[in-house]
Amino acid sequence: MTDLTEFQQFGKKKDAILPKKKEVWCYTRVSSKEQKDNFSLQTQKDAAERYAQENGLVLVNTFGETNESGKEDFTRKEFMRLLNEVKKTKNRPYAILVNNMTRFSRSGGKSISILNELVVKYNVHLIEVQSGLNTDSQKGFNELNKRLLEAEGDNIRKLEVSVPGMRAFLSGGNWLGCAPRGYDHKGPKTTDHSRYNNKQIIVVNAEGMKLRQAWQWKLEGVQDFEIAKRLNILGLKINSKRLSDMWRNLFYCGLIANRLLDGKVIEGNHEPLVSKEIFLRVNEINNRRIKGYSINKQVYERPLTGDILCYQCGNKLTGYIVKNKGLHYYKCQTCKGVTINAITRSLLPERKGAHELFVELLKSYQIRTEYIDLIKLQLQKMINLTNNSIKQEDALYKKRVSELEHQREKLEERFAFGDIEKVVFQKFSTKIDSEIYELKEKSEIPEIDTSNFKNNLNKTIDFVQNVSKYWVSGNIDVKKKIQKLVFPSGFLINPSIRQYLTPEVNNLFRTVSVLSMVLDDEKKNSPL
Repeated sequence: MTDLTEFQQFGKKKDAILPKKKEVWCYTRVSSKEQKDNFSLQTQKDAAERYAQENGLVLVNTFGETNESGKEDFTRKEFMRLLNEVKKTKNRPYAILVNNMTRFSRSGGKSISILNELVVKYNVHLIEVQSGLNTDSQKGFNELNKRLLEAEGDNIRKLEVSVPGMRAFLSGGNWLGCAPRGYDHKGPKTTDHSRYNNKQIIVVNAEGMKLRQAWQWKLEGVQDFEIAKRLNILGLKINSKRLSDMWRNLFYCGLIANRLLDGKVIEGNHEPLVSKEIFLRVNEINNRRIKGYSINKQVYERPLTGDILCYQCGNKLTGYIVKNKGLHYYKCQTCKGVTINAITRSLLPERKGAHELFVELLKSYQIRTEYIDLIKLQLQKMINLTNNSIKQEDALYKKRVSELEHQREKLEERFAFGDIEKVVFQKFSTKIDSEIYELKEKSEIPEIDTSNFKNNLNKTIDFVQNVSKYWVSGNIDVKKKIQKLVFPSGFLINPSIRQYLTPEVNNLFRTVSVLSMVLDDEKKNSPL
């Protein structure tokens, strides 16, 4: 045999196969524009890059990089873009990096459901950069779920502190947030030094003078699109939609309306752009234009109308019928391709109609038979906790009322002895009486009757179990009531993947769903 030793140097070897690094994505978010301008987003991104480098990961894509509230998930455009990208891409990442769980979400139970879907269905993990916790381990998965619930709790506690202060601020005739277009706004709550002032001052500016002219044109019967053209000539770019919003905004006639005021309208401290008379006359013109036209939106064959929304733009889908086929559809008037049949004649699952998909969505809230007693017990515990919380709040309200009543007595005494003038006495006594009234209203919130709750609990569970059947068999009114009850803000549809997204779910249905999911997890992890 020939000796080939000297020829080995010319042999061809396989290329060395280096272990492939795991690819990851990054999601960054801040709540406000001020935080965005404060380099917080860059800090989050830098931390993610360092973590990836130190742990042998490759950061290939970044989402977010903007200010979006973490309170709601499905209204965040960048967050939804991240989720949609995970679902549709073939080359999914090993994990998504977030600086901490509050950046991912503050929605509590809903965010746990999203995280569970990412990990279980799509095998995409979540890594909290600050702690290094990773859903790749059961311990990390459980801990990050807890942190999502804690994030929701932080949000609730912040609201408990901030909402009363904001309500008092509004009640004083002040405006929350940036003033509408046409005003210069200075005040104590601003990060812009040039707009800082000890007291809130909101006055009409040069742009506002042009908008004031727009109100006069409206009174003369000029249509919105023509008013927009005239303003554009004057150097003020505005579209008809913005004008339509302006006609209905009470701020322009010197009044303030805010959800925190619970339907009350109060006099503002700012300068009115137009008089109250002009405001009412303009809105009377708008009302006359639609008077006499009655649009029946409740069509039995299309009960989802008004509640079914476009997943891309969030607008309500309109319903229509193809008469020659006798088929009903839902369609977005803004986004191309967002159309879905109401019902389908096809046996293919990918062709299911909006109604079949909605029934499946309702069925997803059904409780496993073996979990019913456990969930009843947990709901009873939650009611007891709520009652304890009501008692604690009631004690705080009564204590504050006692303090205010003492202050009022001292004020009356000073007025009686001539230490303060009548105007001053009236101003502060009215303020004290108003606060006492509000506190007494809050303290009158009744406790939940636990005995009555027990009696109705079986009926409640039965309704949850059979809500899909009630919807199918109910008339148009029953269907609409169920839709509004279970999904108060409506539901978004993505026709391409035949899937609903639910921005807001009734607390009972959401709680039952989360409890069922927790019980499922415990059952899977049980050694028995």
